[in-house]
Amino acid sequence: MTETLNRDRQDAWTYALVGGFVAAVLVVANNLYTGLDTEFSLNGVLIGGFVTGFLVARASAGTDVGRAAIGAGLLGGSPALAWFLPPLVDFVFSGDGAWSYSLLEAGFVLLFVGIHLVFTALIGLLGGVVGRWVFEHQSVLGETHS
Repeated sequence: MTETLNRDRQDAWTYALVGGFVAAVLVVANNLYTGLDTEFSLNGVLIGGFVTGFLVARASAGTDVGRAAIGAGLLGGSPALAWFLPPLVDFVFSGDGAWSYSLLEAGFVLLFVGIHLVFTALIGLLGGVVGRWVFEHQSVLGETHS
């Protein structure tokens, strides 16, 4: 039982790495192409989650689609976090105000990081659920799966 659970976790992370890589490449490519300096599009995270959900459903190895898609979302959203985090940390440590004001700024940075992680995980999960649904209902498109 424990061996099966560990194998399912490994499979989930394998698919999460594939989907996360796809998502990260798309996020970086989209934002380099569009030249966005102040915002980051997370459409690539949705696509990476979709790829993950589709691949997990295709493998039908009993791997949890949700776990894999959330992992893909977190990994795929990391370039956006890496892009915005250094200026935020610099803002906290360059303040000339009282130490309590710096603590408040640091709290806001931690809140931002937490919200970003939750948001990218949810986007990846949404993409994974849609990817699984598309695989399961592709017979509507004229294809069958075994």
